[in-house]
Amino acid sequence: MTEKELIKLEATIRNKMEEIKKQRVSLKDSGIGGLMNTLKKVDEALYEKILPEYKKMVANYNIFK
Repeated sequence: MTEKELIKLEATIRNKMEEIKKQRVSLKDSGIGGLMNTLKKVDEALYEKILPEYKKMVANYNIFK
């Protein structure tokens, strides 16, 4: 995966996190789990950076529509 693709993946994950926080999409329907798994395979350091934010979001915004 190129640097550009990695930056795009991170942006996509952050956008989905915002959509979940604003309740535009449910956690399940967003597909964010698959994106996080892809990120973990490609860039472990960036994954570790985003993970605490992701866990906090899941704990606070796990609301199903």
